[in-house]
Amino acid sequence: MPKQSKASKQTPRKSAVSPALTFPEILQKETLECRVLLEDQIILIDEFLSVEECKRFVKFIDNTPLELTPPKKKGEAERVNFRFSVTSTSFAQKLHSLLLPYLPSFPPPASVRRRPPHGEKRSPHSCNSNIRMYKYTPSQYFGPHYDDSVRDPETEAKSEWTVLVYLTGIEDGVEGGETLFYKDERGKARETIVAPLTRGTVLLHRHGNECLLHEGSLVRNGTKYILRSDLMFM
Repeated sequence: MPKQSKASKQTPRKSAVSPALTFPEILQKETLECRVLLEDQIILIDEFLSVEECKRFVKFIDNTPLELTPPKKKGEAERVNFRFSVTSTSFAQKLHSLLLPYLPSFPPPASVRRRPPHGEKRSPHSCNSNIRMYKYTPSQYFGPHYDDSVRDPETEAKSEWTVLVYLTGIEDGVEGGETLFYKDERGKARETIVAPLTRGTVLLHRHGNECLLHEGSLVRNGTKYILRSDLMFM
């Protein structure tokens, strides 16, 4: 798969947060752990959202003006799903504060020359305030692609990891829809790594120049809902 197969540069309809658009509350959980699916590449945090919190977010997304993704342009990945995005610094800050206690130290990108001192934890500065909401119904999918890095024009922080919060999963009767990662190593057959679609789980994966080719597999049954942000680093 050529490297230029990327997520669409076109952004869904975006709204600034208004009193009429208030995100559901998320409570801090006492004991959560990171589960490493692939070292320095893919991390899972199970039960980040409770069942009730997931239900509230699903209802919240269904009340937004979702729109269907447009036909792809040259060099873009095939994608069919409903989506909406909103700029919310306050929700991004909340998401960051809730995730931070459970996050490991992150490796710097290969392009960064200055390395943190030995033993010093490298943590994200913030979460991306561009909050994206996705809804996949049966037969919808997101083809193989790479996620690009973005830079916050105000803070100059740069995104390095994708944050996906699964609001529905196999517990809700969703079949398919897993995120599939493809790991290529010279002299070896391509390895497929499957991130299970589990309700309330956060999937974090590295992006930018270190991004693995990945896809959101076709939803065969049920409805898949996702919240999306990014981990930003200085």
